[in-house]
Amino acid sequence: MADILNTSLNEVLVPESLGLPATRRHVLWAGARAWSPKGAMALLDQGLISGANFIVGILLARNLAPHEYGAYALAFQVFLFLSVGYSAMVLEPLSVFGSSVYRDSNREYLGVLLWVHAVIASAIVLGLGACAWVLSMVSPRSHLTAALIGVAIASPCMLLFSLARRGFYVKLSPRQAVLGAVGYFAVVIGGLSLVFYRGRLSPLAAFLLIAAGAGAMAPMMLGRLGFALKPQQGLLKLSEVVRRHWGYGRWALGSALAVWFSSAVYLPILGTSHGLAEAGTLQALSNFSSPIAQAFVAMSMLTLPYAAGVHHANSSTGAHHLAAKLAMMYAGGTVLYWLIMVTFRWQIVEHLYAGKYLGIVGLVPWLAVSSVLRISATSQAIILRAMHAPSLVFTAYSAASVVDVVAGIPLTWTFGLWGAILGMISSSAVALIVTFALLHRHTFSPLCLKH
Repeated sequence: MADILNTSLNEVLVPESLGLPATRRHVLWAGARAWSPKGAMALLDQGLISGANFIVGILLARNLAPHEYGAYALAFQVFLFLSVGYSAMVLEPLSVFGSSVYRDSNREYLGVLLWVHAVIASAIVLGLGACAWVLSMVSPRSHLTAALIGVAIASPCMLLFSLARRGFYVKLSPRQAVLGAVGYFAVVIGGLSLVFYRGRLSPLAAFLLIAAGAGAMAPMMLGRLGFALKPQQGLLKLSEVVRRHWGYGRWALGSALAVWFSSAVYLPILGTSHGLAEAGTLQALSNFSSPIAQAFVAMSMLTLPYAAGVHHANSSTGAHHLAAKLAMMYAGGTVLYWLIMVTFRWQIVEHLYAGKYLGIVGLVPWLAVSSVLRISATSQAIILRAMHAPSLVFTAYSAASVVDVVAGIPLTWTFGLWGAILGMISSSAVALIVTFALLHRHTFSPLCLKH
């Protein structure tokens, strides 16, 4: 894995076609080699956590009734929504400020973020608890009530775990994050096996296992990082940290919510118009896109800093060439993944879901089209972020969200699962077209060339 990553980074991120001076290219090339083991660790870290969650989802799909699995799918979208907002406002700014502004006061900075986390966690528990209570009054037999309670418990634990992991990435120590991921995987899968053999599998049990894995690992990881809940007087102020995070994260939050909306809107629409069972079927189909999406999430943690370095070294020219290289890398990897999935889709669906959800087999190639388009758009969005243009990323994904609202929702309401897939393909295509157009315009604009 490390050798493959080493080759891809050297060839894609620092090619001669960027036109960099030989000495500068040599420095970047050496940096790519140094980052290769870290990139492999990042992939392993993401793979262990996503893999554990993926196994939970698959086992639920195999053993629960479609309407129960639909309740889990809807609740999991709430979980993803909270993760997206937290990542944009807390984790991404931590990556930036933790290695720059607060580089010499990381312990105090992390302590302040823990207070911020406590406020967010309290709001999540109270908010979701209230939603679950209202739902229990309105629909006493709904399986969604217990699932929402599970999300209310799991979300604060998982977000704290993510905060601890990101702290190690700030220290350029993904190996320590991997150790936490191994512990999380062991707790979740071990608990899942016990719950399964005792016949207690349910959406609530799944979220409680996620909470147990994250809750067990987060305190140990934070202890290894070190933090100060009572910083020295005047060293750091909560208001200052919040102001910096909001200034950086507001555009990232808008972009992240737009991306989340484009994929999440179809589950509740499908559930309300065609029933929870149909929502569960869409989730069973969407599970196939999760592994490749998570792989590129891990890769983006590595490619974004390199893209920023190339832009800084050679302004718009280097960024333009790198955009093409990343598009080839992201789209090519996604196409290879889907060639395997589409070729063996009958066997994979039958094996994963124990003969259930065979109706999604014909939809797998269409999901592949949406996935390739969306991940290709992600590669272009990385360059825009590296060029300090997060507002353009927000614009691109907002355009995709408009397509979801104008076309995707009516199609889903009318045609069910097929309509949802057509909506996803349409919004993904728009995301790619707009990101490409904005990148091209921003790259060759007079202001950018002057920069």
